[in-house]
Amino acid sequence: MPEAVQDCRLSRNFHRTFKPERQYITAMLRFAASGAGGDSQAIAAATGIPTGASTGKVPAILDYCRGMGLIRLGGQERTAVKKPELTPFGRTLLLEDPYLKIGLSQWIAHLNLCSPMIGADVWYQVFFRGIQSLGMAFERAKLESHLSLVYGVEKAGLIGPLIGMYQDEAAFSACRALVENGSNITRSPAPLNDEFGYAYGAWLLQLVADHFPEQGQISTTELDTQAGWRTIPGWDVGSHQRALALIERKGLIEVDRHMEPWLLRPRVAVEAAWKRIYDDLL
Repeated sequence: MPEAVQDCRLSRNFHRTFKPERQYITAMLRFAASGAGGDSQAIAAATGIPTGASTGKVPAILDYCRGMGLIRLGGQERTAVKKPELTPFGRTLLLEDPYLKIGLSQWIAHLNLCSPMIGADVWYQVFFRGIQSLGMAFERAKLESHLSLVYGVEKAGLIGPLIGMYQDEAAFSACRALVENGSNITRSPAPLNDEFGYAYGAWLLQLVADHFPEQGQISTTELDTQAGWRTIPGWDVGSHQRALALIERKGLIEVDRHMEPWLLRPRVAVEAAWKRIYDDLL
């Protein structure tokens, strides 16, 4: 993976041990929608996100929103003053499901958080790069060992809020991408309900636009190798084919099944697709 792409992912400690509480994500999205900017203290005052004199939840929530593909930062990212701007996904979510209550919203945010390009590095290492060593079910000790090997440190706390966020009702329990039972952890494949079709399609089109901006068509193998299209949702071959058929029925892509691997051609602009992700939930 090119270093420039690695640099775009959130560092392993970005969360400062805080979970992504949905009420604070909502507050940050509304702040972004207002067009305002400010340092952590100013954002805390405007949003009600808790912060102290030198530490607090604002930087973590801001980064969660970035990693989930809900906002971008205008101007210089490394300055103290931040000016978040809603992405097409963030704008639609704020209009249709502002508190991220439904599973669809949480799943798409989760998929983005695992992205090799915009996501959080720990999530990327577990849900994408770690699939060969971890599989779909593993013990907590194995996860700790995996992360210790990735980062070259023997240190407690590498897991952070990775597991807890999917158990916490204030965070992402409607998604439950990870389910913990004692010391055993299981990855849940992304659901293939019909009402998820537009959302998965928008996510797929965004991956194509981000990773293959100059290509009119892309193979399913390339899309997974570079962007994690199949690996991150945890789909086996059959589920992957059903996901493509679901998105194709929505009119978002064309699938050429005469080639091996299959070829995908976008049929809708990315921003138009994001506007429709809740259509089947109405």
